[in-house]
Amino acid sequence: MKHLTAVLIKFGIIAIALEIVLNLLSDLTFGQILIVSVVVTVLAYLIGDLLILPMSNNTIATVADFGLALVTIYAFDWVYRNAEISFFDAALAALVLAAGEWFFHKLVPNFLSAK
Repeated sequence: MKHLTAVLIKFGIIAIALEIVLNLLSDLTFGQILIVSVVVTVLAYLIGDLLILPMSNNTIATVADFGLALVTIYAFDWVYRNAEISFFDAALAALVLAAGEWFFHKLVPNFLSAK
């Protein structure tokens, strides 16, 4: 249950940030942005929060999440060929997500240690 709460909060942060940034900069629809948000959330939680964060620190995990988000979002340019997600769009979205991730990583230990 504690992982579900953490994932839902993370998804909310990612979905809102991507909806704002990618809606302004690309031709992605709301549904397409939600799909990108789900993929980024799952990958970032599994790799960034459960694997990298416990073995390192917030800064390293945030940088890893930035790189992961950048690659994942930019890969959707290939998936959604008509959306035209530029590298700049993906980088800006990943930068906004990294800022949110930095704060989220401060909350993760509280969720995972709660009984």
